[in-house]
Amino acid sequence: MERGVLGSWGAGAVQILGTKTGAATSCGKTTSTSFTGSTKHEQNLHENVKPLQLATNGSSRLAYRSPVFKHQWNLSASSSSANVVATFDDEQDVSSSVVEEKIGVLLLNLGGPETLDDVQPFLFNLFADSDIIRLPRLFRFLQRPLAKLISTFRAPKSKEGYASIGGGSPLRKITDEQANALKIALEKKNWNANIYVGMRYWYPFTEEAIDQIKKDKISKLVVLPLYPQYSISTSGSSIRVLQNIVKEDSYFSGLPISIIESWYQRGGYVKSMADLIEKELSAFSNPEEVMIFFSAHGVPLTYVEDAGDPYRDQMEDCISLIMGELRSRGILNGHTLAYQSRVGPVQWLKPYTDEVLVELGQNGVKSLLAVPVSFVSEHIETLEEIDMEYKELALESGIENWGRVPALGCTSTFISDLADAVVEALPSASALNQKA
Repeated sequence: MERGVLGSWGAGAVQILGTKTGAATSCGKTTSTSFTGSTKHEQNLHENVKPLQLATNGSSRLAYRSPVFKHQWNLSASSSSANVVATFDDEQDVSSSVVEEKIGVLLLNLGGPETLDDVQPFLFNLFADSDIIRLPRLFRFLQRPLAKLISTFRAPKSKEGYASIGGGSPLRKITDEQANALKIALEKKNWNANIYVGMRYWYPFTEEAIDQIKKDKISKLVVLPLYPQYSISTSGSSIRVLQNIVKEDSYFSGLPISIIESWYQRGGYVKSMADLIEKELSAFSNPEEVMIFFSAHGVPLTYVEDAGDPYRDQMEDCISLIMGELRSRGILNGHTLAYQSRVGPVQWLKPYTDEVLVELGQNGVKSLLAVPVSFVSEHIETLEEIDMEYKELALESGIENWGRVPALGCTSTFISDLADAVVEALPSASALNQKA
């Protein structure tokens, strides 16, 4: 989540049309795939646009008890549009009259301000979400006035952070590149797909993607939140937007949908993380002495203890899997996990990143490799909070050698595994009205 924003990740939306592309892609590079995005500045959301739909019934808490790999949801999806047509190798004995199936893949993320002028309305959208500021039912009429107050108060400080990384979040651009890379990876697996990107708190919004999916008459949809671990405040919030739409729209209530609610335990993700860590360790003069420091985005403790959020358990399991993979490679470094980005007076998940860094320095740790484990894209929490604030704190606390593992971005093994996850999820897609 964005620093000083109660933890918001973000990016933008892109519509990846069904054009075949021949060239490989990586984040920061473009291919022949055509993109059509929504225009962000058509209206000022905070002043002129109706508020986003905010679920308050808590119905999606079923997600907290569901299997971690993928859970079949009766929901609608949001973001740009995606056509997927099953294709077959010439060697396969398949009739040429195979019925075309229009399959969409919806990538979900939180969104981030692209300019300094976007910061305050972005913060308003964030704090207006009842999954971010959880007010008692009796006081929910205060949600929007409180969001206005907090966003106005926090905007100046948040603008300083975004100014320090170039004047805006890079999340939309990176997410668009990931969507393009995923499309190409699916094509290599003999699937042609249109990829949709839907953001929770900034353009392109989930609702925009949903509109495009409906226009494209998608016949089957896979929803893939770009959060390895599930939390109420990330995947859960976006999923509830989908639930609300399904209830009101006959098209989406009959659309077969499969949601991959968390995927941190997939082998491709674990190995990709281990690859990045192994590579960065090799840059130290004494790699075996380096402390591997996993820093995860925090959430208020009440989310876990009162609302049943599985985030902490999944995060600890995730770290165990990554370290297990490293040990299988003979890498036996020590490691620790801490939680960053806490704001406000309430207690968040502990231990806190800043406090642990000070303790490690005081205890004689001289070399440290920071691993941002909640994030698959670079954004303000990696580029400003970790690379600037925490690095400075670590060096002041006695740590002499600092390194940081980059976010996965468009790492080929990671993207290929996401494509596998999409293909594996397709058979479980089912429509809401079939479950009634």
